[in-house]
This record gives sequence, C-alpha cells and structure tokens, in this order.
Amino acid sequence: MSLRRSLILALLCLPLANARADDTLRHWRNERQADAIRQAALSAPPAMTTPKLCALYPSLKDAYWLSINDGMARAAARLGVTLKVFEASGYRQLAAQREQIALCRDWGADAILLGSSVEHFPDLATLAGETPLIEVVNALHDRAIRTRVGVPWFQMGYQPGRYLVRQLGQRPLKVLLMPGPRDAGGSREMSAGFRAALAGSRLEIVDVAYGDNDIEVQRNLLQDMLEHHPDIDVVAGTAIAAEVAMGERRNRATPLTIVSFYLSHQVYRGLKRGRILAAASDQMVWQGELAVEQALRVLRGQPVPDNISPPILLLTQHNVSRQLVRRSLSPLGFRPVYLYQPASPRQGNGAG
Repeated sequence: MSLRRSLILALLCLPLANARADDTLRHWRNERQADAIRQAALSAPPAMTTPKLCALYPSLKDAYWLSINDGMARAAARLGVTLKVFEASGYRQLAAQREQIALCRDWGADAILLGSSVEHFPDLATLAGETPLIEVVNALHDRAIRTRVGVPWFQMGYQPGRYLVRQLGQRPLKVLLMPGPRDAGGSREMSAGFRAALAGSRLEIVDVAYGDNDIEVQRNLLQDMLEHHPDIDVVAGTAIAAEVAMGERRNRATPLTIVSFYLSHQVYRGLKRGRILAAASDQMVWQGELAVEQALRVLRGQPVPDNISPPILLLTQHNVSRQLVRRSLSPLGFRPVYLYQPASPRQGNGAG
C-alpha cells in the first residue's frame, strides 16, 4: 500500500510510536491527526541562480533553535542557497522581528523563513510584501504564510505526558508544569497536550510556572516553586526546565521525576544517565533542512503541503542513541551560522 494513502495517525488512540529511523514526513491535518507522506528529492537550482533565503529565529541561546540553524545551514550548502540569519534575542520581540523582515527585503531575500517570537504578528502581509513567507515551528495562523514546517506543539506535550502516565499514572503524584514563556513558543499548546495526557490518571498538576527560556530564569522559577510546593514529585516542561530540574534532583531525598517536552544536548545526556524519564524530539535539524527545501519548492512554483514535519520521537533511557538523534541535535561545538554563501556566488533567484 502506497505511503501516500490516506493513513491517519490517530495519535491520541494509538500506542506511542517506537523511536526508530523513519524517513517519512507527517502532514498534519490538525493537532491530533496526520498523514504519512514522502516528497520527491529536491535538486540544486540551475547553475545561473542562487536563491537568497532569510531566516528569523526568536533566539539562538538554546539548543532547539541552534539545531534548526544547523539544519538550515546544511541544506543551504547542499542546495547552493545563500542563507542570512537574524535572531530576536528572545520571545515577545515583535518590534525586532518587524525590523528584521524589512532588513530581509532590503537584502533582496527571495523568501523569508519565519520563526516567530510572538503568537500574533500584526500586518505581516504588508511587511512581507511579495516575498513568500515560510513559517518555521511556531504557528501564527496568518493568511500571509505560504506554508508551515513544524509539529503541533500539542503533541510535544501529549506524547511525553502519555508515557509518564503509562509509567507512573497509578500513583498519586504531584506535578509541576514549566512550559516556557506564557505567550509564545507553543507554551499553551504543550500545556494543553500534557493535560490531555494526564486526564483520568492520579497525577495532579499542582502549579504552572511560566518564564523565558533562560537558564537563570528557569532555575529561579523552579526554586521558588519547590519552596511553595516541597512535595512536588514530577517536573515537566521545556528542555531548559528539565536541565535545571536535574540540578535540583540531586538535592532531594527523593529525586524528582523529570519529563522534557523537547530535546537538547543536556536532555540527551540526562536520558542516557537515567536522570530524565522521557523527552520528545521533533527532529530540529531535519526541520531546518525541510524549511529550506519547502522555500525552494515555493519559489519554483511547486505545490507544497501545509503543516508538515518529521515524525516525533519519544525518547527514553531505553531507546536513546546518537544514531537516533542524529537529525535532532546540532553537533557539539556547533556555532551559529548567520550567513552562508555558496563557494561560487551566482546571480538571480530561486524561481527557475
């Protein structure tokens, strides 16, 4: 049976997918259902053209967007693309990203890869003009967007939560939820997915701590919460929250159980050492590559499905390996790429 069949992945009804090599993409119908699809391989553009892509990220200070950047740089090198990158230095940076879109257009970008730092981006169509916008990771639900690369963040909370329930859901445990910034980065969607997974179990969310994805912010939040709720058993949230929880874990007679909604290098090590129970990975390096590929397809006038992503991996101490996360994490020591230019710059754009 063809992979393009209408195979619905009813993710709230099926068992958790085994974390294994899977080269098919997911075309998300909604936050709970997806089709498994393949796309034809993309060739480099004609020799006389060099597409110019401009990418905007909320920040490059955490492993998530750093790994997206690695994937984009890899795809740019493979496909002969010029890539220019801006970061907004955090979430809720609307003014900075508005200015960066203008800079992209002034630079002559053929397409803009937008990792938004906000949930709502007023006047986006006016700002972008005729330049195609490809949405990366964070969903805006704006008509100006040509296509989106990214998973539903609902699933990033739901899948680790479901694993937690399967492992510990028969015990009356108290959970602290730390989903990151309140109004950006999929925090609400991850929280909703996690709550859906815990429904009907004996696990109780006793508090929710919102805060920027900064190590000191998250450490202070966690310490404050542990003072108010010394009987917390489980910390679930962003990778940075999981990282700081590993430090607090050592200071307790009964170590915290930790669940991460996405992967980082530290979370990977925590999984390997048995300090983290489970983590989801939406395969960020692969997403970065895919965003560049989708931009080129748009520029070439090819049809592109909306809301596509790599499959989500559910990682535990029992299945995590370097091979499995090779398309999730940037290499150790990787430094952000702010400008990539092919060795022999060519003239024109990527529409040919």
